Amino acid sequence: MSTSERVDPRSAAAFDAWYDVYRAAMDDGREYAVTWTREELRVAVLEESPYWTKELWAVRDDAGELAGAMVIELPMKDNTTVISPRIGVRADVRRRGYGSVLARTAADRAAQYGRTVVQSQLDVPLAAEHLAERPGEAAATAGQAFLEANGLEPANFEVHRILELPLAEAFLETLAAEAAEHHQGYQLVSWQDRCPDEFVDAYAALQSIFALEAPQGELEKEAESWDAARLRAVEEQSLAQGRHGWITVTVAADGTLAGNTELYVGEHAPGKAFQWSTLVSPPHRGHRLGLALKVRNHRELQRSHSEPLVVHTWNGEQNTAMNAVNAKLGFRPVEQSQEWQRRIAPAALISDRL
Repeated sequence: MSTSERVDPRSAAAFDAWYDVYRAAMDDGREYAVTWTREELRVAVLEESPYWTKELWAVRDDAGELAGAMVIELPMKDNTTVISPRIGVRADVRRRGYGSVLARTAADRAAQYGRTVVQSQLDVPLAAEHLAERPGEAAATAGQAFLEANGLEPANFEVHRILELPLAEAFLETLAAEAAEHHQGYQLVSWQDRCPDEFVDAYAALQSIFALEAPQGELEKEAESWDAARLRAVEEQSLAQGRHGWITVTVAADGTLAGNTELYVGEHAPGKAFQWSTLVSPPHRGHRLGLALKVRNHRELQRSHSEPLVVHTWNGEQNTAMNAVNAKLGFRPVEQSQEWQRRIAPAALISDRL
């Protein structure tokens, strides 16, 4: 059986060969796949960062061709017990052990870094007959069987939803008016790409609590460590990846930030937009701020992008408030995003496998 090999992203040829296998495997059977583009992922793995590390690994078939590809993500400032591998194998050579080779490599890297929690994501298209009555239900897949065989258990489920833009201005105006009567005393402020200096510390603080406020099921998650330096680093990387952001925040009467929402459009992913974090901090809930934020941000985006776009977003089914907002805007479910997890006892790290 083949052994895995580390892929050097500084070699354009090596990276491109790796990416071709990885992208094909991640997108296989998914009408609404949103795998990072070649250009976006290249920037992410080439740029050194104090906040995260990414490694690329591959395995070859008997003919010497790449059969499987894996990316490993490692948080370096918070959640430092976690390692997150994603493994893809060419469709024509599946069930021949190549995925298991990469899984063993992920376990070795967990031991190397002293990580005790393995987390991986699986995206499963929703069957058409499930969409109306059971929008969160997905069929069993080979990917699930692979994760189970390697000791992982399902820990969190989110629904991937899409929305076709542009939305009619009259429709957005109606929603804005509906929300406005509930949040008097709050101000909406929008920007593109770079947070204004006057908000940078407060906006970083909002990002710090997002991971804990969004429903996470049984996933082991801790608050992320954000400050102005990290926020600027993320902004710079996004621009280097060709991603442009539209951000709206709500400012409370005392000047504090009560919530935020983000939409991103990538130069290398035409026709797509991405709804990233939306958060209303607990003391400010009940004022329709989630709806107000999203409506305002969609209007801001459509000032620059009037062409057809498909917005992608992910929410847990238990996040009823945000799902209600998305329903008002017209989002519909297309996939289930499953997050799987395995805890590894520290004493077992050297001898155990993913």
